[in-house]
Amino acid sequence: MNNEEKILQMLEEMRAGMTEMKSDMAELKATQEKHGALLEDLDQRSARTQILLETDITRDIGLLFEGHKTILDTLAPKARVDKLAEEVDTLKTVVRLLTHDVAELKKAQ
Repeated sequence: MNNEEKILQMLEEMRAGMTEMKSDMAELKATQEKHGALLEDLDQRSARTQILLETDITRDIGLLFEGHKTILDTLAPKARVDKLAEEVDTLKTVVRLLTHDVAELKKAQ
């Protein structure tokens, strides 16, 4: 095998390598385009999510806060509830004593 044949063989190998590299490059470009489309879709979804958070969620949290405030406004203060509980305890004791006295009076008749 002389030098020219060796050079031709090397050129053929280089040509085959270049063809393989072009194929690999085409696959990389296709993958890159696919990833670009996915990123655009993700960006659109992110924008929709941001709009949803800025409008609907903020509004809903505001409504929850208003409802919570209304409930707090209608609840009786703790001091008043404690005072009423004491009065109920006193009334229960008095009713118990009066019931006992009535029972004693019925026995005496």
